[in-house]
Amino acid sequence: MHGAVDPAELFRAVYEHPSDDGARQVLADVLIEVGDPRGEFIALQMAARRSRKAELKLERLLERYREQFLGPLARVVSSRGQTWEKGFLVACRATLDGTLADEPSWGTVRSIEVLNRDDEVPRELLSPHLRTVREVSGLPRQGVLLVFAADRSLPFTTVAVEGPGDAESWSAAELDALRSARALPDLRHLALNVWRFDVDELEWAWTAPVFGRVRTMELRFHRLAANLGAVRDRLLTLTDVPDALVLKGRQLEAKLKPADEWRVLHLTFRTPIVDPVIHDVELMLQSLPTTGLLRLDVTCRYPTTNEALARLKAMVKRFPRLARVSWPSPG
Repeated sequence: MHGAVDPAELFRAVYEHPSDDGARQVLADVLIEVGDPRGEFIALQMAARRSRKAELKLERLLERYREQFLGPLARVVSSRGQTWEKGFLVACRATLDGTLADEPSWGTVRSIEVLNRDDEVPRELLSPHLRTVREVSGLPRQGVLLVFAADRSLPFTTVAVEGPGDAESWSAAELDALRSARALPDLRHLALNVWRFDVDELEWAWTAPVFGRVRTMELRFHRLAANLGAVRDRLLTLTDVPDALVLKGRQLEAKLKPADEWRVLHLTFRTPIVDPVIHDVELMLQSLPTTGLLRLDVTCRYPTTNEALARLKAMVKRFPRLARVSWPSPG
């Protein structure tokens, strides 16, 4: 029996040491003893193997008691996009308005998608209770100085910024903070929405100190029809570069790696291959010299037609030195 154990103390122990399964197990036992449904929820999620019946019970418990399990976080966390592990929230979408910066139940969260409006400053991101957060996406402009120029180091390894979009609308301090990322020593993956840019207008990105520090730099465009030749020529002049540069449009993604002088290209289609997307690929490949590609990998999230695949194969015939091409299977 655990009657003398205060559940609040056990919750605090979990939030302060989220990797300690022992505290969670004792908490589950204590809560089950007092008839709290959170105890069964924790115990079922901690089980090494779960039957279909147990999975259905977990779904019912979460559906019925979600707000109770979330506690104060229920006010800011969206009902969509939640992930729970071992009875506690680990990933969520949330509106961070600064009112819950002192809430200890953030302690188990590892990933947050920020849903703030432009005028809402996500002050919770500076909270010491977010010590386990590693991924932050949807960071608004209001959060850039807050996070990238904080007066202490933050633990985030992946950050996706909703901007800069149009660099001229940003202050010099904001762009400088973004470029240096001095408060993020462990940053490894940086994603920027650059909807209003052409690739040849991104000199500020190539020369940013953070560019050579991150493993992956991701630039997100409204539509991807990039001048890969110009990009590759500029990358060849740089000494500090990431392990991968990702150019991502809504329907198409191009990933370049520095090996073999940036002549390895990975293309990912997120839509059935239609003429506009094929046209973007054609523009990108035509911008490369015939010696500009040694290997090509193509991935399609949807079945592709034989006609589209044939058109794609015809495009790469201009690269006689291609050592390897991986093609998707036609649907």
